[in-house]
Amino acid sequence: MIKEILSRLRAFRWQKLLIIWAVFVAMAAILFAERSGIQYKAAKFKLDYLPRTEVEPAQTAMFGQPVTCLLLYDSGQEGTDLAKEQFDQLLLDMKVSTRAVDVHTTSLEGIPEFDRYKTVVVLMSDLDALGSRLIDLMNWVRDGGSVLFAMAPQKTTYFDAISPKLGVLSSSWEYKTAESIVPTEEFMLGGGQRYELSDPFESSLSVSLREEATVYARTGDEGVPLVWGTKSGAGRVVVDNIGIYDKIMRGIYAASFSLLCDAAAYPVINSAVFYLDDFPSPVPGGDGSYIRRDYGMSIADFYSKVWWPDLMKLAQQYSIRFTGVMIENYEDDTQSAPVRQSDTQQFRYYGSLLLQQGGEVGFHGYNHQPLVLPDTDYKDLYSYRQWPSEDAIVAAMNELIDFQKTVLPNTEGSVYVPPSNILSAAGRKVLGSKVSQIRTIASTYFEDGTSLPYVQEFGVASDGIVEQPRIVSGGMVGDTYMRLAAMSELNMHYVSTHFMHPDDLLDVDRGAAEGWETYKGGLKDYLKWLSAAAPDLRRQTGTECSAAIQRYAQLTVTLDSTDTAWTLRLGNFADEAWLFFRANEGTPGKVTGGELTRLTGDLYLLKANADTVRIEKKGA
Repeated sequence: MIKEILSRLRAFRWQKLLIIWAVFVAMAAILFAERSGIQYKAAKFKLDYLPRTEVEPAQTAMFGQPVTCLLLYDSGQEGTDLAKEQFDQLLLDMKVSTRAVDVHTTSLEGIPEFDRYKTVVVLMSDLDALGSRLIDLMNWVRDGGSVLFAMAPQKTTYFDAISPKLGVLSSSWEYKTAESIVPTEEFMLGGGQRYELSDPFESSLSVSLREEATVYARTGDEGVPLVWGTKSGAGRVVVDNIGIYDKIMRGIYAASFSLLCDAAAYPVINSAVFYLDDFPSPVPGGDGSYIRRDYGMSIADFYSKVWWPDLMKLAQQYSIRFTGVMIENYEDDTQSAPVRQSDTQQFRYYGSLLLQQGGEVGFHGYNHQPLVLPDTDYKDLYSYRQWPSEDAIVAAMNELIDFQKTVLPNTEGSVYVPPSNILSAAGRKVLGSKVSQIRTIASTYFEDGTSLPYVQEFGVASDGIVEQPRIVSGGMVGDTYMRLAAMSELNMHYVSTHFMHPDDLLDVDRGAAEGWETYKGGLKDYLKWLSAAAPDLRRQTGTECSAAIQRYAQLTVTLDSTDTAWTLRLGNFADEAWLFFRANEGTPGKVTGGELTRLTGDLYLLKANADTVRIEKKGA
């Protein structure tokens, strides 16, 4: 039968036309697939949200916890307010229940007895303010207490009196410039490398240290000690000699605090997320001359033939699952009722590819206008427009949500990224009260010198929305403040949140002139650094990271130590928890109720599978 059919085909005089017809059929099938969207399944998250009503903000979770840390500060000293602002948040995030005492307004007799606490943090550069209580503090350390002097000390009478107990051999009146920091490899994730400090100044006291002191971080040029520790009798002393108290330094101060006591444990998030802002969206306008220069093609062709394939290669190499955030249109109309986008090809095609890749699609805006009301003043910094009312904001968000369900019916977004990270208090309130599908806001971690950005901390708000700030961006995360920020947050929250825009290559200010190859090279360099610094960091989508933040935010930790074991008791434990565990004395052995992975030096990553974890000490 088959031979007979083949024989007839050979005899058919128009057989060449059959070949041409078959080619056209194949091309039509490909075009149909593109216009219909790539086949994909609904996103299956490896970790999903807990119900809003079952999650507590960190402040609520910590209420009533036993106070284990005394924080002494002097509001009358320069810089103390900056340091205290950072330590208030840092200790909350580490779930260290703390009592703060202002020695500027409290008599020396009013300072509590130190033996009520496990640790003391001193936030004052002029230690003379403590008077004789400084001697009491060092006697308490001698008997087994632990103290962190977190501000670069001044050379004063009382400092000189106790400096040998701080590991100091000699000091001078000179201050050194902290132009960079080089943590040791065994102290911090990403250690052994130099990280530049922005706007350096003479902030670190010039000291020589005693032989028994251990230096954990130095400056890159002169090798000035920035973080060191020493035993003092039966207790521990750690000194931070950095003199810079910005948010970007938190991971270094958290690591310093973890050197106190024989062991320390604090919750972390364990997540790396990669956002594609304005994606999927209509093909953006902009200057495509650099794309034409380098590739000789249109913006649309560049995205489909170069940019997206390159991203997929990086995603495969570094196990990334991108989270795109959708823009329906780039119109600036905030007054009229929303109008449905008629051209859906880009959304179906790229959205389907993103979901097929294991990624996620969230929301960036009906248009690219931030959710603000007329009371927001852009001060000539942006040409954005305000929305006339809360109802207008709700209508725009509902249109975007409905549009996403139309073009990508098997997905349901929950993450909102504010355009240019701008979101007013009124707009934020609307999202939390009137747009129930939004479960997460992913804005920015750092201020920019204006009041416009919506600056966040990692956590859960009182209305149940997860706050998931983005830390670094673009392809130039090199030897700049962004690399320092990335390193710091690996050690503070064990998290990396990165975002980039497809249209970065259309804007000279964001790297267009350097070209995609340079931009891509910078991104790859960051991914290579991240993988080396934190190879066990989970690669997640925006929703999965938010689910991890929920579990992290409400977790409380109590650590008890004996001669044979450490026991961790976890409050508000849901189904899993991740913690940093640093063993300052003793070596971890058998673990019950969890799994322990060594990260660097004496720092471990603990996955808790139960609300009680027991870590035996080897040789005990």
